[in-house]
Amino acid sequence: MAETFKTYLQAEGKSKSTVQCYYTHAIHFISWLDRDGTEAEHSTAKEVLAYLNQLQKQGDSNTTRNLKLNAIKHFFNYQVKHGHRSDNPIQHLKLKGIKRQKLYPILSKQDLEQLYTQYAVPTTEDPNSHKKWFTHYQWSRQRNKAMLGLMIHLGLTTAEVNGMELNDLNLREGTIYIAGSRKSNERTLALKSNQMLELMEYHYQLRPKLLDYQQDPTTNYLFLAIPVPLNRKAKASDKTGAPRLEIWKRLSKELKDQNLPSGNTFINFKQVRTSVITHWLKHYNLREVQYRAGHRYVSSTEAYLVNQIDDLQADIDKFHPIQ
Repeated sequence: MAETFKTYLQAEGKSKSTVQCYYTHAIHFISWLDRDGTEAEHSTAKEVLAYLNQLQKQGDSNTTRNLKLNAIKHFFNYQVKHGHRSDNPIQHLKLKGIKRQKLYPILSKQDLEQLYTQYAVPTTEDPNSHKKWFTHYQWSRQRNKAMLGLMIHLGLTTAEVNGMELNDLNLREGTIYIAGSRKSNERTLALKSNQMLELMEYHYQLRPKLLDYQQDPTTNYLFLAIPVPLNRKAKASDKTGAPRLEIWKRLSKELKDQNLPSGNTFINFKQVRTSVITHWLKHYNLREVQYRAGHRYVSSTEAYLVNQIDDLQADIDKFHPIQ
């Protein structure tokens, strides 16, 4: 069982430490079942609840018990996959007392749209256009707006944008491919019409210019870092190929300066992704949102439903306050 279950977890994209952790907890549960002579294949929700109750008596916190419950869920799913049981009796079992809180205030659709539309790219008519730093500034804003559109319209993460390659963008079809990772699934999403122009201008006009300042002029990254200053060939340390951490920090600072319609403020790009997924859940079914978000497990998508509940409660408090 050991290597097979571990292989299953690895195929599910779990990290090395998580694989070992879940395996250890599964073995502990099986050993607990052995005391009563119960086969793991025949264990039910009743046995799992009794086990969790025993853990509580031993002093395990709710967080620890929830971790062990997740390990057993995966073990049961593994058994189902290999025909050792017909279903997972604890698939939807959740422990009470586990604090699940909304991490970020949700930005409205108007907020998101304003973050994008008000991020302006300066033109040659700008009063600073004659200054040495202007070209660098203009290029960075043009590239940043193209990247920003992918996050606001498609809910991408900064890591996904960083790793995007040239061939992932299909302007003819109006789609973009997002590669999968250990934590996410691959997907192909349709581009919004109002972001196509920025992507086309970046792809055909700006990116070829930026290639002149890359250590590897054949790099396949879609979005390229801009070295400073522009009047010299950049050193190897200046050129990482893809946008660097300081670029995201600078863009975040610029977005925080915007006054949004709802009165909320931009916090970070995780807030943007959370907001996009929350809005999707109001218009698409759970599986569709799971695909769009690239979640490997539907439970990851379900976690965003708490934002819908919070928004509903906010509307109730606003329009139907308790007297």
